[in-house]
Amino acid sequence: MASFLTLYHQIESKLIKIKQVAEERAEENKTLKVNLNAALEKITQLENEVTRLSEKNKILTITKTTLYKEDKKQTEKKIEKLVRDIDHCIELLNRTQWMTEK
Repeated sequence: MASFLTLYHQIESKLIKIKQVAEERAEENKTLKVNLNAALEKITQLENEVTRLSEKNKILTITKTTLYKEDKKQTEKKIEKLVRDIDHCIELLNRTQWMTEK
């Protein structure tokens, strides 16, 4: 009978240790999942940043090419015309907004 109780207590202590290890692994798993989600979010942000910078690079390359190909004054005139067009559009939008408020 004594050997049975000894065996029972050994099994019981091993089960308690296994339970503790399982709980530790579960906590570690939760932490790793949180870290993984944070890393995936960071990757998404960095991919978006790469896309944005690629577009910016394309624009700068086109602008640089335009400045070298065309006369600088012509480019300035185009920019001024675009600014005037934008101002005109803003003015029209303000008028439309003013009319709808009445």
